[in-house]
Amino acid sequence: MLLSYLAIATTVVLVLTGSAGGTRGSVPATDMHAASAFLPLPGLGITFAANSTAEVNSLIATDRPYIQPGDSFDLASGNPENTTLNTGEINHWASLLREAFPSATIFAHTAGVSHLSTLVTKASANIAGVFYDYEPHYEPEFSANFSQTVGEFENATNIAHSQGLLSIGYPTGQPIASAQYRIDDWNYGVLAEKVDQLVVQSQTYCHKGITSYRNAVSDVLGQYAQESAPGVPTFQITLGVNASLTPNQVTPSQAYNCARVLTDFGLSTLYLWWGPNSNPEVQRFLEDIGRTPTSGN
Repeated sequence: MLLSYLAIATTVVLVLTGSAGGTRGSVPATDMHAASAFLPLPGLGITFAANSTAEVNSLIATDRPYIQPGDSFDLASGNPENTTLNTGEINHWASLLREAFPSATIFAHTAGVSHLSTLVTKASANIAGVFYDYEPHYEPEFSANFSQTVGEFENATNIAHSQGLLSIGYPTGQPIASAQYRIDDWNYGVLAEKVDQLVVQSQTYCHKGITSYRNAVSDVLGQYAQESAPGVPTFQITLGVNASLTPNQVTPSQAYNCARVLTDFGLSTLYLWWGPNSNPEVQRFLEDIGRTPTSGN
């Protein structure tokens, strides 16, 4: 494992208790945080996703004062797989971010084994690792069959490691609440053993509310504990102002509540996806968690 080089990985101590549905993380007592009383969340590292030149430019020109050492970036192209993978654009974005944030870890992100195989051979030296996006309708090899899924993650890791890159699994969050996936014994702890780091697409549960998000995080942590999986997962929150362009989006205050859930569990990272024209919401969220324009780079 190459976790020591991964900006989004962290080590925490979790207190876990048994439950009827399997081992689950201990549930924080606070159910709702008042929007009028945002407590700072210091030490919360963020992986900022970007899939356009406009978003990369916003991160550099507008959000730069809020971005802190330990934050990282994920540059997405070619997901779903039936869209065009532009490795030249990813490398250009990475060079811009490297100039603005010399010490930041930068990842590339795509869907499908075909795109992944191309990406790892063309990624520039600025790219530390690759996200393998695994969700329904995003790659032809996706399967709800867990044994097949495990094989796909092993293959993705072999592809990444063949070029000296970290392998980041980015699986769908649907199995957390789907009885069908549970019948097939879907387990995020097992997936974590097949990659260098796992980032769970948990954004739909944040969209549903703080209790839903807490339960989702608890379930995944419980699966990690059952398998004695390495490291800890990173969970996603999605900010947006246009539901048609950014499904499962939440407002800055809702995002804060979900981020607070993560810190309540002792986690210190999150993965932030944000929609077009949502940069003001990103800044508001960063301010809500206690960042100021003078606290970043």
